Amino acid sequence: MSDKDSREDILKVFNLFDDDNTGKISHRNLKRVAHELGETMTDAELLEMIERADTDNDGEINFEEFYSIMVKKQFA
Repeated sequence: MSDKDSREDILKVFNLFDDDNTGKISHRNLKRVAHELGETMTDAELLEMIERADTDNDGEINFEEFYSIMVKKQFA
C-alpha cells in the first residue's frame, strides 16, 4: 500500500468519526463512535484519549493529529 493510499484510507476512517463535518473529532464524536461500537467508556477516558492526540491543545483532534496516531499504530 502506498503512502497516498494509506493516507486516503485513514481519511475515510477519520470521516467516520467526524460525522458533523467540522474537520475535527470532538468529545461528542468520540463518544458516539464508542457507543456505536459497544464500548463503555467514561467521559474522563474519552477526554484522556483526546488529550493524548491533541498536539495543538484545542480540545479536539484534527486530521493531521489523527493521521499521526494512526501511522504510529501501524508501525508499532
